[in-house]
Amino acid sequence: MINIHTMEDEELMTSFSQRHKVLAAALATVFIGSGHANAKHANAKQANTKAEVEVDESVPITTFSQAYKAYTSSIKSGKYSPNDLAQVAKLTYQLGRAKFGPRHQNTFMLQQNLANAYLEAGEYKLSAANYESVIDYHEETQGDESQAYYFALLDIISLIYSANKAKKLSARELGISQFSRKKAIVKLFKVTDELVVKMPENSLMFRGHTVKTAVINQWTEKDNRLLNMAKKYNLDAKKNLGQDSSIYIESLAYVGKVYFGMQKYKDARCFFEQILALPQAQNNEINPIEIIAHAHLVSLYARKKETKNAIFHSQTIAKIKPWDPKQTPLYTVPATFPPANISRANKASVILTCDISMQGQPINIRITGSTDADFDKFALKCLRQWYFVPKFIHGAFAVVADVNLTIDFLRE
Repeated sequence: MINIHTMEDEELMTSFSQRHKVLAAALATVFIGSGHANAKHANAKQANTKAEVEVDESVPITTFSQAYKAYTSSIKSGKYSPNDLAQVAKLTYQLGRAKFGPRHQNTFMLQQNLANAYLEAGEYKLSAANYESVIDYHEETQGDESQAYYFALLDIISLIYSANKAKKLSARELGISQFSRKKAIVKLFKVTDELVVKMPENSLMFRGHTVKTAVINQWTEKDNRLLNMAKKYNLDAKKNLGQDSSIYIESLAYVGKVYFGMQKYKDARCFFEQILALPQAQNNEINPIEIIAHAHLVSLYARKKETKNAIFHSQTIAKIKPWDPKQTPLYTVPATFPPANISRANKASVILTCDISMQGQPINIRITGSTDADFDKFALKCLRQWYFVPKFIHGAFAVVADVNLTIDFLRE
C-alpha cells in the first residue's frame, strides 16, 4: 500500500519512540543502584548502554530499582503490551517520585516516560496531563527556549497528532488547549530559531525535527517560515554531511513537500526530480524517499493532465515496492457536488467497484451501491481521474480486478 502520509506518520512515530527508548537506556545506568545520581550526568557512552537485566515476575515490585529494571527490560525486549508497560511506567514514576521528591529533575524524566507509555497505550488524556506537567517544569526551570522545552514540545505535538488521527481528539479535548496544533507549531518555529543561535552546531538536528513535524502535521500557512526553514535544513545537510548522505536526500524531499503544500507545483517538481537524478537514490536505504518523490510526481503530472508522465512514475513505484492488495490511490480529486437543480442533498455515499489497469488507472467502473442515485455520475467522473499503483508481479504488469471503493460527498 502506497500512502505518502502513512509513511511520514511511521517516520515521525519511529523517531519519537526511538528517542524515548534511548533516554530510558541512558537513565538505566543512572537510576538502577544509584538513586542519588542526577540524570543530567548521563554521557554519550551511557546513552548507548543497553540495560542487561533479568526480571523475576514472581517477585512483587516494591522498590524503585526493581520497578525501573522491569521498565527498561520491557523497553529493551520490545515484547510488551502497551497497557502493561503503562502500568510499569506508572509504578516506576510513583516510586521515583517518593524517592527523589516531587520537584526533582529525575522525577520529571520518569513522568516523561509515563506520558510516552500512556501515548503508546492510546490513553491520550492521561498522556497529555503528564506531558503538560513535564513541559511546565522545563519552562519554569530552564525557560521556554531551552532544548528540554523543545523536545517536550515535540512530544506534545506528536501526542496531539496521534490523538486526532486515532480518535479525532483536539488539544482542547485533551485538556491542553494552549498547545493547539497551530499554536504549538508557531512556538516550535520560534524555539528552533533561538536554539540554532545558541547551539549552531546542532542546527541540522533542530531544523530537521521542526521541518518534519510541521510537514507531517500538514502546516498550511502561506507565509514562508516553513519554506525558509526547510531550505536551511537542506543547506545544513549539504554542508555538514555532503550530497552523498541520506539526510541530504531526505532534506530535498522535505523542501519539495513544502512547495507541494504551498501549491507551488513547478518548484516542487524540480526538487523531486532532483532526488531521482541522484545515483544514491537507487540504494535500498533511500528507497522510501525515492517512492515519495515518484508519488508526488504522479500527483503533479496528473494535475497537469500529463498522462504519460503520471503513468511512468506510478509504474516505477510498482517496480520498487511489492504489490499490496490494500490499494491507496496515489492521486485523487475532490468529489464535486451535483448542481442545485439536480440535488440539494448535503451528503451522500457512492460505492464503486473497478479494475486497476496496468497503467494504474481505474477501468471497468461499476456502481455497486449508492445512498442517492443523483450522485452516481459525479462519483464516476471523480474516480476516472484517480491514479493507483499498478500491480507488478513476475517481471510484468497485470490488471487488478474488483477493487472496491467508496466516494463520500459531504457539504462543508
